[in-house]
Amino acid sequence: MKKTLSLKRIILFASLLVSVTTLKAQFHIIPQPVSLKAGKGSFILAKNAVIGVNKETEPIGKYLQDYLNQNYGFQTTVKVFEKIPANTAIRLNNAWSNAEGAYTMHVSAASVSISGSGAGVFYGVQTLIQLLPTDKSPTLKVIACSIADQPRFGWRGLSLDVSRHFFTVDEVKKYIDVMAHYKLNTFHWHLTDDEGWRIQIDKYPRLTEVGSKISYYAKRGEFRKLDNLIDDGRDGFYTKDEIRDVIKYAQDRFVTILPEIEMPGHSEAAIFAYPQLGCQDSTGAKHRVRMLDPSEYTFKFMEDVLTEVIALFPNQYIHIGGDEAEMVDWLKSPTAVALMKREHLKSEKEVQSYFIKRIEKFLLSKNKRLVGWDEILQGGLAESATVMSWQGEAGGIAAAKMHHHVVMTPLPYMYFDAPQANEDLEPIGWNPPVTWQMVYNYEPQSKELTNAEAEYILGAQGNIWNEKVPNAQHLQYMVYPRALAVAELTWSPKNEKDLERFGWKMKNQYGLFKLWNFNARLPDIDGVDDVITNKSRFKLTLNYPLQGAKVRYALNGKMPDNNSPSAPFPVNINVPLNDSIGLRTFTTWTLNDQHIRQTASIKRVSIKPAHEKAAMLKPGMAYEVFKTGERDIAKLQDEKPAETGETNLIVPVKPVSEGLINWVKIKGFIKIDKEADYELTTGFEVSPALFLDEVEVIKSGLNTYVEPQKALLHLKKGVYAFSGHYIADKANENQTLIELKIAGGEKLYPKFYLMH
Repeated sequence: MKKTLSLKRIILFASLLVSVTTLKAQFHIIPQPVSLKAGKGSFILAKNAVIGVNKETEPIGKYLQDYLNQNYGFQTTVKVFEKIPANTAIRLNNAWSNAEGAYTMHVSAASVSISGSGAGVFYGVQTLIQLLPTDKSPTLKVIACSIADQPRFGWRGLSLDVSRHFFTVDEVKKYIDVMAHYKLNTFHWHLTDDEGWRIQIDKYPRLTEVGSKISYYAKRGEFRKLDNLIDDGRDGFYTKDEIRDVIKYAQDRFVTILPEIEMPGHSEAAIFAYPQLGCQDSTGAKHRVRMLDPSEYTFKFMEDVLTEVIALFPNQYIHIGGDEAEMVDWLKSPTAVALMKREHLKSEKEVQSYFIKRIEKFLLSKNKRLVGWDEILQGGLAESATVMSWQGEAGGIAAAKMHHHVVMTPLPYMYFDAPQANEDLEPIGWNPPVTWQMVYNYEPQSKELTNAEAEYILGAQGNIWNEKVPNAQHLQYMVYPRALAVAELTWSPKNEKDLERFGWKMKNQYGLFKLWNFNARLPDIDGVDDVITNKSRFKLTLNYPLQGAKVRYALNGKMPDNNSPSAPFPVNINVPLNDSIGLRTFTTWTLNDQHIRQTASIKRVSIKPAHEKAAMLKPGMAYEVFKTGERDIAKLQDEKPAETGETNLIVPVKPVSEGLINWVKIKGFIKIDKEADYELTTGFEVSPALFLDEVEVIKSGLNTYVEPQKALLHLKKGVYAFSGHYIADKANENQTLIELKIAGGEKLYPKFYLMH
């Protein structure tokens, strides 16, 4: 009986494994659907297929028809029915749902059926598009499946800064197109800033006659010094007809446009066009003016501007900026000082609050709601305001606790002007690197919020600021694939997040990027990591997921380039290792001469077992916690720990007072029961310092996604002295300190190998 039960379990496990493997081999849909079940067989979509629609879904049917025609050369027909016949190749049905954007899709050998309400059918079509092969052929095969899906958040956004670099209507449309393919639904259009005013305002023509012409005025010396731009920028603005055209284009793709008109700071382009808007200085000092004076002229001016903006945009929200206002300028402004006296305002922050609240009152009179960056919290938050939290999460958390709606878009995770890998290897950008893994791991609903408070989080948004972005191709490189992570974290259920699965799916999107002529940054070669090893040879196979990619590599520390000899993947590296090797890779693909560079240092060390006997040791490791303001670990030698203990893995650390940190020191042994090759890494996003036999095998302070590192060691049976240190904080409280596995095998459990 026991043998029979065991056999059944083996068969069940094997079938489950095959099922999971089959799903992984067939479906790479981003964002991950709520429910996905594989069917039997495939549907064959013919060149002349009929797309059956009803009156409500006809525009989506025509959208799909255009997509198939433009990308595959198909000549499909859209037919409108009261009741779509069951034998129609593709059926798009309008069906009521209480969840906005929900849809179901069933693909059988005979047909494809998509049903949903509102945007739901459109989102189902985007899922179908991802199931289509990316190679053009007379017929397209779609794997049979059943999907039931709906979004987690209602706000799934991307911004575009056209002030620092102007993008044409066609470039903006393409940006919206790819957003829509991944079910992102809010396009935040940053139309004005210091560097340029990009929207036609009939009542104030100099806003575009003067304020949109960056490079012209810069070259004549008549404009401000634009020292943040990598080029002279691009002159231009959108006429009202062009804006209406973009709005209609976005609406057809179920994308809402959020216009942003910056105030009271970031207003230099407007002030250059109309100097009387600028904050006056009672001392007579001459300096760069980016702040609006809080005068009646200014309020009337901005109300006139917003009236024309509101007439264009049907969206219920208007973004008014409110960030990085140089409020100290108001303390020298006669207008602002008089305002403070008249309104009994105690500080410049209260002037900011007064300014925002006046604009809010005007917007409410026009049935619009105000959105602003988290600085609008300063001096008192406007009653109906929605907060975009960019300076970390604190502003968003505070606003949600006050029962205000919030869009989470915090540094560093949601800022795509940051490099995507090591800064020395990427195009110039702001801030430290932000990888797609960091974006994907972000959770918009903070643990600091109660369930009721978390309901005020509308969603999340990725931002791109374009001081360092000279053209549309570079824009695409900076935003994708990171925007795919935003798409999944805002759509898919929280408990469905799977970093490894997402990474695999992400790499499968490059066929679509190629089909769309879209310049997303290439994925990295897996395994090009900094390595500490005690082995006498270095072995590594360079594999790559994109067909046709080539690699140029060197082991002498010098970076190859386009002129270096190339090799197709896979590439096997197997060389003697006496001291250190500097691995450099230069990977190219077929589209737009795309390339990425990677570096790794491979260092040979000697690791010896300790003299202690395993039988004399206890499970777990010893730790000490120091609550201190000292950030130099070397200066803690004479301090007494605030707490000591023993643990298998997680060191329990209590919060510290403001200005203090938790230094944690760990000490113990790693017990090896079987001689083999082992891989030692850390699960901390920002790495601790880890030592084996007093050799530093993991360096501290490196982001594991930007500068991955590991120890590849041949270890004999015995115990090895293990120690380390790190700062314990919220960033690593739920992360794994050490991960040990037999090379190429499963992870080992710390309770079996950590001793002290």
